[in-house]
Amino acid sequence: MAKSTPLQHQRGPTNAIEPPAGAGYDPAPAAKRQSLSYKGFCMHIRLALLACLLLTPLCGGCSTLLTVAYLIAPEDVPAEFKGLRGKHVAVVCRPIVELQFSDAGSSRELAGAVGMLLERNVRKVRVISQEEVARWIDENAWDDYPAVGKSLDADMVVGIDLEEFRMHEGSTLYRGRATLRVRVYDVAKGKTVFEKRIDDIAFPADSAVPTSDRSEAQFRGMFLQILAQRISRSFFAHDSRETFAEENLTF
Repeated sequence: MAKSTPLQHQRGPTNAIEPPAGAGYDPAPAAKRQSLSYKGFCMHIRLALLACLLLTPLCGGCSTLLTVAYLIAPEDVPAEFKGLRGKHVAVVCRPIVELQFSDAGSSRELAGAVGMLLERNVRKVRVISQEEVARWIDENAWDDYPAVGKSLDADMVVGIDLEEFRMHEGSTLYRGRATLRVRVYDVAKGKTVFEKRIDDIAFPADSAVPTSDRSEAQFRGMFLQILAQRISRSFFAHDSRETFAEENLTF
């Protein structure tokens, strides 16, 4: 009678590779290298997609990709003011006198861009549409931001005073310059709960863009996105490398 063969002897050869006994095999260095490689990949993806967002007028789908990229890497800079969470918020931008007659649309476009970033990044915030804000401002005389918030039934008003805004450096170059003050008003308490001044923002930081390379509308859109990012980051945690990428963006 044939002897039965143990089950393990009937199986074919395995593809698993066992570390040699006594060889001191340690998987930790490999895991560490993989982790560092992943972090480097995340950083490059986020910086590249930030540049893509700044070119939104030329690349409409990039902002969606950037939103996905935000989920990959950590946000190491905390919010300066967290009081907008769960609030009904109106964003209002008051331009300098010169812009009121020559380019009033830029201030409203900036307020709209800030509102969109707040909705995307601040938990449970509800931002009043810029169309509703603009309609009320056009139909009413007003002197202060709390009056706007009270009339629109807002909990908070993010007021932006645009003290300087220009886009040209000479007749053949674009270079954005802006100075602004941001204040948050608590409508119920009737007082300012956050205030920040941002002086002399330059875009690009160390160069200029020939007017032959971009239309004025394209450059204005890019510059307003930079300003909106600077303003809105005060209210949510973000990656410090985003500011670095903006300051080192070249054309």
